[in-house]
Amino acid sequence: MQKRGVAAYVIATETFRPLVLAQAKARKIEPRLIVVKHPIGGLNAQELAERIATATAGLTEATSL
Repeated sequence: MQKRGVAAYVIATETFRPLVLAQAKARKIEPRLIVVKHPIGGLNAQELAERIATATAGLTEATSL
């Protein structure tokens, strides 16, 4: 997606962060990773959106491009 000027992020829980980073390293890519508190399995859409908003609060347009 970066080739088209669209920043794409992977959203993962802290439990899966090492797996995401290992997979990215194996593919020689730098992932844009948003880490949220684990678990998310029992959350409704609003609760998940709140966790993502909390995790992305520090992102700016400059860091997302």
